[in-house]
Amino acid sequence: MGVPYKDVSILVVEDQRPFLVLLKSLLTNLGAKDVMMATQADHALKYCRNHKIDIVVCDLHLGSNKKNGYELYQELMHRKLLAPTSVFLLISADAARPVVLGSLEHNPDDYLLKPFSQAQIKNRLNKAWKKNQFFHDVYNALSDEQYSVAHTLLESMDVPAVYYRESIHLKVEVFWAQRKYAEAISLLQSETALLPSQWAQLALGKSYLAKREFQLAIKCAAKVLELNRYDPDAHDIIAQAKSALHFPEEAMENMRLALKYSPYSLARQQLASQIALKNGDFPLLVESSLATWQLSKNTIFKRISYWCNHIGFLLDAAEAAENKAQRHRYQQEALLQVQRARQDDAILRLDESFDIDIFTDIVSARVDVIDGKLIDAKKTIMASQINIESRFTEYPASLAPGSIQTLLNLGEFEEVNRVLNTLKEEKTELDHGTRQLIAQYSEQAKDGEDKYTHINRRGIQLYQEEKYADAKEAFTTALGLAPVNTGIALNLLQCQVKLFGQANKLDPVLVKEARQVYKIVNNAPMREQHQSKFENLQDELIRLGVTTR
Repeated sequence: MGVPYKDVSILVVEDQRPFLVLLKSLLTNLGAKDVMMATQADHALKYCRNHKIDIVVCDLHLGSNKKNGYELYQELMHRKLLAPTSVFLLISADAARPVVLGSLEHNPDDYLLKPFSQAQIKNRLNKAWKKNQFFHDVYNALSDEQYSVAHTLLESMDVPAVYYRESIHLKVEVFWAQRKYAEAISLLQSETALLPSQWAQLALGKSYLAKREFQLAIKCAAKVLELNRYDPDAHDIIAQAKSALHFPEEAMENMRLALKYSPYSLARQQLASQIALKNGDFPLLVESSLATWQLSKNTIFKRISYWCNHIGFLLDAAEAAENKAQRHRYQQEALLQVQRARQDDAILRLDESFDIDIFTDIVSARVDVIDGKLIDAKKTIMASQINIESRFTEYPASLAPGSIQTLLNLGEFEEVNRVLNTLKEEKTELDHGTRQLIAQYSEQAKDGEDKYTHINRRGIQLYQEEKYADAKEAFTTALGLAPVNTGIALNLLQCQVKLFGQANKLDPVLVKEARQVYKIVNNAPMREQHQSKFENLQDELIRLGVTTR
């Protein structure tokens, strides 16, 4: 039995009113009695909040800078405004391969190219309706994350041939949701009749990838590409596997092909960012992180951290630039985007913790680090951290990566650990990209801190033994590893004051060195435990004539 048109509620979403009316007429001619119309995705969302909708027929393009059909479908499903068995038919006049592949990857019930006839839309709706009704209980169980129930239902069903492939696909999805990748592989390998097909090889490749059996994953993906060289998922698999096997150039080649064939996938752009970050491909990192932000702006998945991380990646690219002109270009692009953000509604109308002024300061500090203005950077970044503490009750995830990266470059490892511990204690929710950055920075902080801590501790021991010249040498070495670290700078100043006290007259070389170290901490915001120590040292340095207030 096909769609019972007299008994279902249908919503048509189309921004071109003549075609909207035509669609309603086609559906009415099929017997539909309850057909609602919306010209924007936001209007469609309101309808679905207030009405039970059985079928949605939606155009892909719903106006420039407006939520499109992909994004509407994602939000409807994420918010559970449609029943798991409702039918969502996506329509479009755009037959370009990236658009079609992008549409299919978003997994609507079907995709139909304009122009189409009444018979075609009837056939597509009937086909999708019958399939959804057959798997009604399974889809509901999956929606409720009752995977064991879904598996039991699938095992007990008498599945006709027309739905057999879908039943295997659903079983594999259930195994993936439960991380039972070996079971998924076993099931797929047992389906010898299905295995030659593109989708089965792809599912097998994804399962091997999840099990970290990278060579087998590549083998499956290669078979998929023999059937369809444009398959972006196969290129995704090879890119991830090659990256894990430490073949960066091959990984990046496949990642670029995946993006070329299907660029309108948020998940794919995020994957590209992750692989590019791991392999140091800064042009792709900048490109994919910007695409991630742009693709998310009108979706339920929008996060300001996507934009912040993109700015950070621009500055990473500037830091790694091969020449001054290239470095300047990346820096200027970052600063320009921050400036434009003050007029960007997607940023101004956020429903998450963020402060554009504080973020601007963090970016400015990072630019100063890249330009070698370490003392200026230290003052700005420390002021930003104090502002964050006074402005927010919890540390905003979006401000963490930029803060940590700048503090790392300055050797302020105590401050880095303060931010990391705060995020951990507050159980801050991080998106995958930010989580990856934080993990990377954590390792860098540990490595950097290990290098200078031993030397700093040796200096403290020598100081306590009143071996001030040797202690000064140790602290100087430590400061070389952490160039504007407040704690080390104060230790070195303290040691220099002792050496002044041992000398009959001020040594000009020692005075010059002390003045250089004093610049690191003078007028810089600092924590209370450092502030009192600095004030005592400052009084002593003024008394000795090394500096003035």
